[in-house]
Amino acid sequence: MAMTSVPNAAGTEAEHSVSAAPASGVDPEIAVREFVNRDYAKVVAAVGVITRDSDRAEDAVQDALVKVLRDGHRPDRLAAWVTTVACNQVRDAHRRRAAEQRALARTTPLATTADAPDAVAVDVADAVAALPDKQRAIATMFYFLDQPIAEIAASLEVTEGTVKTHLHRARTALAAALGQEES
Repeated sequence: MAMTSVPNAAGTEAEHSVSAAPASGVDPEIAVREFVNRDYAKVVAAVGVITRDSDRAEDAVQDALVKVLRDGHRPDRLAAWVTTVACNQVRDAHRRRAAEQRALARTTPLATTADAPDAVAVDVADAVAALPDKQRAIATMFYFLDQPIAEIAASLEVTEGTVKTHLHRARTALAAALGQEES
């Protein structure tokens, strides 16, 4: 087992153990470096769109990359694996915060109610954010990450037909929200 230094969120180097090379024959450290150079920014942005939490997206992607190096995960498609793991991590954090807020609400009285937000013009980001979770995830992976349908299906563990159905529904919803005819 080899030791490698990986920059952490604070920008300092931390030692992580890396087991033998992945099944594909590529050293995990090299695979992560290639991913960072080629796909990192796109995956961080996609995780932010999919989870509606761009603030936590980068941390989640970095945590997923640490798992590759520390735990010896060897996914065939690193970008898809990191996207899935990071999205799951952000969703888990949302669920934990929601449970904490529910528990707090049961123990403390409400102080005030928030004012309703002002109406905002519909643009692409708002339209994508309004999509149901599965449609938003699939549309983002397909259009933003340029992932093929087969890769999306494999990473989400659904059939290609399911991906195509959600992609069609997302296109229809986006066209309606943006006031355009679907082509």
